Amino acid sequence: MLKKGIEILKKKEIKQSLVTLLLRVIGVVTLFVFTIFFNRNYPASVVGDYEFTRMFLLVTGGICIIGTDVSILYFSGKLKSEDSFYLIKSLYYKVVSLFLLFCFFLFVFFYLFFSESLINSFFGSDNSYIIVKYSIIFLIFNVLTLFNTEVLRALDQVVLSELFRNTFKFFPIFFGAIILYKSNNQGNIINYYIIGFVLLSIITFIFILYFFSKLKKLNNNSIRRKISYREIIKYSLPMGISSLIIYLLSTIDIIIIRNYFSSNEVAYYALGVKLMAILGMIILSINVNVSPKISELYQNKDYEGIKSLLKKSSWIIFGLNLFAGLVIIFSSDLVLPIFGEEYLNSKNVLIVLVLGQILISSFGSVAIYLNMTGRPDVFRGILLIAVIINLLLNYKLIPTYGIIGGAISYIITMLFWNIVATIYIYKKDRVKTFIH
Repeated sequence: MLKKGIEILKKKEIKQSLVTLLLRVIGVVTLFVFTIFFNRNYPASVVGDYEFTRMFLLVTGGICIIGTDVSILYFSGKLKSEDSFYLIKSLYYKVVSLFLLFCFFLFVFFYLFFSESLINSFFGSDNSYIIVKYSIIFLIFNVLTLFNTEVLRALDQVVLSELFRNTFKFFPIFFGAIILYKSNNQGNIINYYIIGFVLLSIITFIFILYFFSKLKKLNNNSIRRKISYREIIKYSLPMGISSLIIYLLSTIDIIIIRNYFSSNEVAYYALGVKLMAILGMIILSINVNVSPKISELYQNKDYEGIKSLLKKSSWIIFGLNLFAGLVIIFSSDLVLPIFGEEYLNSKNVLIVLVLGQILISSFGSVAIYLNMTGRPDVFRGILLIAVIINLLLNYKLIPTYGIIGGAISYIITMLFWNIVATIYIYKKDRVKTFIH
């Protein structure tokens, strides 16, 4: 048993996943140091506004990035299998030009069709328009930061990718929180978060230029045509719609809670979600490393290799989620007051979310498998049904049960799409993504 475990750990994908997980633990520590400082020294209403801003940028960024943050991993695996990895350079510049175009159109659309009163009324707060306006103005930098982070991973710069994804991105707002500490302008903390992406996008771009300069040019016998805009959109758009729907699944509850209750309730709910995100971090740490390998194995028709990889990764995902989830639940009475005594209001939400996430983790790399095997349209269809279910559940449960209703709606929805996707994969390919 021990020998078998050592052999598994020697696998490149598993080793990278564990390195990624370690770096994400560092990111989680950074996040919670910031969260403790932020929640203890800023009003819950300001914390709630920050969470709203974060969610808004996730959704609008998801629209403009059109799934290229996922497809870049698909294309990197494909180019490697064809010995044409140098073409990732031209692919990068084409994708960035698409970002500029989409962000410009969104900016124009916002100013033409949305008034201040409409935005404030829809999101349930008088400062919503200001937050939305500045988020859209600086959106391109947020999108570039997200994409550059995944490009670094495609370039096998796992350490840098994880540091920017989970650690460095908190530095601007952490710096702003310290500057505004005990000032009369604490609401301005949102500006540090939004504008911080300008700095992050520039730094990540410089790193990418450096690693591009190190790429070896193609040999004459390995030249393939450059990836066209049409090909980029063909593979990215379905993944982008799927990612956008997932962002919506994590945003609808925030919007409805803010509309029916207050930013304070958003802050309590968001803390439970952040603690649950530790478990989601484990799933992502494994998936982002196995996804290029799944794409490469699928292109080479190595189905047994895919089955073996999924079996190992699914058990690692579930085992780590179970352990971390139980630790979070049994230590909640000690952990939550660290953020402030009022955050004990997050306990029941936290328990519901963590128990649900443990169960969800048993389904393994469902979404990644569908995306990396060229079937993002199937995943998108499943998610479209899921988001409708989530919207109906939230409008039914949140007004009656508050933030607990939001947690229940989220877990039911996540279980739905994981179960349906798992059944589809097994029936079509006889591949088990779940623990077995």
